[in-house]
Amino acid sequence: MDAALRQHWLDRLYNLRRDKRGDHERPHKPALLLALFERMDRAGIGLNAFSPDEELVRAFRRYFEVVQQRDDRPTLENPFFHLCGDGFWELVPAPGQGPTYVAGSASGTPSLAALRRQVAHGRFVSEFWELVCEPVARHQLREAIIARYFPEKRVELQVLAGEIESAVADAESEPDLPPGRDAAFRRIVLEVYDYTCAACGARLVMGDDALVEAAHIIPFSIGRNDKPTNGLALCPNHHWAMDRYLIAPCPDTKERQGVWRVSRRLDDRLQGQRDLAALAGRPVIPPGEEKFYPAPEALRWREEKLATG
Repeated sequence: MDAALRQHWLDRLYNLRRDKRGDHERPHKPALLLALFERMDRAGIGLNAFSPDEELVRAFRRYFEVVQQRDDRPTLENPFFHLCGDGFWELVPAPGQGPTYVAGSASGTPSLAALRRQVAHGRFVSEFWELVCEPVARHQLREAIIARYFPEKRVELQVLAGEIESAVADAESEPDLPPGRDAAFRRIVLEVYDYTCAACGARLVMGDDALVEAAHIIPFSIGRNDKPTNGLALCPNHHWAMDRYLIAPCPDTKERQGVWRVSRRLDDRLQGQRDLAALAGRPVIPPGEEKFYPAPEALRWREEKLATG
């Protein structure tokens, strides 16, 4: 498949429309996708037709039990119906049912019983189906979903997938991720920070290009975490300085998004280091929505590295 088309679908997977409760985003859609990929593994690909039957319910609940938080409930009908809004999933009506329901414009989510009466099956759109039919691509997309939505549950989810897919049977392995994963992370982080450096406030956008870069707070090689809460938009200078543990976003009791601390190695008397040293105590410039504020555990990780750097 064309690289641009692969990137298109990966971007969609990294930006699933999900129900929000404060700073918590529901895990239903990515959990359903993991269950659908498992069904493909079990069936040896099979047909592009997935019924909301008991087998799928059980697979969905296995993944959901690993990733659920707070008051999340394992309701398969919710993501099975609403995944239509993400551009790669569609519902085929049962005989006698009209197209309005297929378009996802019905009011509210139907019950599971109603879903089974009114829908023959769900299916991926043809271009996405072509992609996920490739075993390597499907494996890579599974890993990308975990990195984006459930990095802290990576081992447990790999164990579930490893019951089917020998390539990830070893939970300590480092599976390949799809080309373009970093670009998908970059796009979502720059958008939530409105292309503004979280250290100095620099913002320059020219067409599809921008001055700032997407930086992982906990490096991806360590955390394999592509959540936006593990990202910051930074200009090249401050990205470079953070990667070398000269500056760090750190927890703060007053500023929920954190504040900048600087290394003792910096000397504010020196011309080349003065601007970096001046960051000390300044609040991290936050993203547009509170749900994307840096994760506290990521800020603590940077604080510890700064202290020992």
